[in-house]
Amino acid sequence: MRWAPFVRKKGEHRWARTSRAEWGVIIAHSNPDFLELRWLPVAMTDAAFTTTLAMLALEAENTRPRAILIDATQFRHQPSPRMMDWRDAFIIPRYASAGVRKFAFHVPEGALYVIDAGGTEKIDGPSAVFPTAWFSQRQNAVDWLAKG
Repeated sequence: MRWAPFVRKKGEHRWARTSRAEWGVIIAHSNPDFLELRWLPVAMTDAAFTTTLAMLALEAENTRPRAILIDATQFRHQPSPRMMDWRDAFIIPRYASAGVRKFAFHVPEGALYVIDAGGTEKIDGPSAVFPTAWFSQRQNAVDWLAKG
């Protein structure tokens, strides 16, 4: 697995830096200020999953975004429970130390607990210090991340 370095790219009325691998793209948005991981619809292993999250954490440490958005609308992997424990222990604290104040997931239509359908934000996991929310509409997630 190789991550391509960040490059400048003109986006939707803003400049964004992007990096990619075969199963995900990381985008650093400037307005509003958030880091995004867009999972691609490909098969992956737990090793690929952990490598991608470690790369996202490294980019958060380097760019120090206010928020992170995970676009899981095309995510096809089912991480093992052990991987989620690893995420709680080793990745979430890195997001917090990078200054992340909000975390959002853009999930497929019909997912449970989405804010769009009456769900609520919550502190998700034993090491989290920021609220996490789930959205079925991308713009709602971006708007929530942009609010103070």
